[in-house]
Amino acid sequence: MAHPDSVTTAWIRAQPKAELHLHLEGSISPALALALAQKHGRSLPGMADGVDGVARQFVFGDFERFITVFLAVSDCLREEEDFCAAVVGLAEHLASQGVVAAQVTVTAMTHLRRGGSETALLSGLQRGRAEARRRFGVSIAYIFDIVCLFPEQAEPTLNVALRGREAGVVGLGLAGPEARSAPIPEFERVFERAAHEGLRCVPHAGEHGGADRIRACVERLHATRIGHGVRCLEDPTVVALLRDRGVALEVCPTSNVLLGVAPSLATHPLPALLREGLRITVASDDPALFGTDMLTELARCSEAFGWSRETVAAICADGIALAGVTSDAA
Repeated sequence: MAHPDSVTTAWIRAQPKAELHLHLEGSISPALALALAQKHGRSLPGMADGVDGVARQFVFGDFERFITVFLAVSDCLREEEDFCAAVVGLAEHLASQGVVAAQVTVTAMTHLRRGGSETALLSGLQRGRAEARRRFGVSIAYIFDIVCLFPEQAEPTLNVALRGREAGVVGLGLAGPEARSAPIPEFERVFERAAHEGLRCVPHAGEHGGADRIRACVERLHATRIGHGVRCLEDPTVVALLRDRGVALEVCPTSNVLLGVAPSLATHPLPALLREGLRITVASDDPALFGTDMLTELARCSEAFGWSRETVAAICADGIALAGVTSDAA
């Protein structure tokens, strides 16, 4: 029998949670991805062997392989109904974990630059959001991210995000391979405008890039949260900057291990980040592609790091606060 104060999966599921680092395109199940690929005549790795074949391709040894599969799945989202189905499927899974709110990242220009319809994108996201609340009681908002390789897409991404506010867009992000990214100053004007328009500025940094990139995102892009951010520990002054400004880190442990940011969960820097007094959320990043979800992440971390109920409850409560919702508002 479990100790009454033990951190069990059932106990974690019962805690209201908000997931703040979650990519829509990386949350699509192999079954839905295959159905969409067949619907639109698109190609997915492994699809000749059905759902099991697609699922077997959701295994990665490096970031580039991950991006290949991520883009193949993204290419299957074509119509309003596709985006709606992706959001509704995600919401059902979130509800099963006790997640009451999520801020879901969408790489809008990946869809629009290949000729996709902005109307289909925004209408599908809006419909999916409404269905998520009605059917599952989950509050969904969206972050539109800029791919850091393409600074020319920054302003178009922001413009679509601003037109999408009625569909639930609340933030502007920045993602992609940090080592090949355009310099941060090239995005500065767009993020300044986003902040002026009331969007949250939530770039990725400090995953495969170092602490200097985190500093630049905080000081030059008005970041209120940092996606990943685990490499801040390389520079104590960056740790102090994050702590002093209350900038939260969206930490995705399984993603970090699978993509080589940390050698293993046991050696992940998450406990050190907490010891430094930083604001931390735990998230799944791309749950379908990484074989995880927020509930699993919290359970794995609790076991690996010996977290108490108090620690887990504090992380969950802070995530709710950062999402700007109350635990019963979804």
